Amino acid sequence: MNINDLNAEIARCRLTIPKLADKIGIDKKTLYSRFKGETAFKQPEIASISRVLNLSQDKILDIFFADTVS
Repeated sequence: MNINDLNAEIARCRLTIPKLADKIGIDKKTLYSRFKGETAFKQPEIASISRVLNLSQDKILDIFFADTVS
């Protein structure tokens, strides 16, 4: 998981974590938990985030399936 890249993509779309949570239909506390690494992102959440942020397949892999933890 590459949180720094995900945060950069959110900022590029002029969103905040609470606004992103609203757009993908989950509670902001749940999304913050995912960002902190307390719980893992679920596949439907990754798909929704990818659509909202208009992420390419490569960017999805770089962010959500990175070998290193940021």
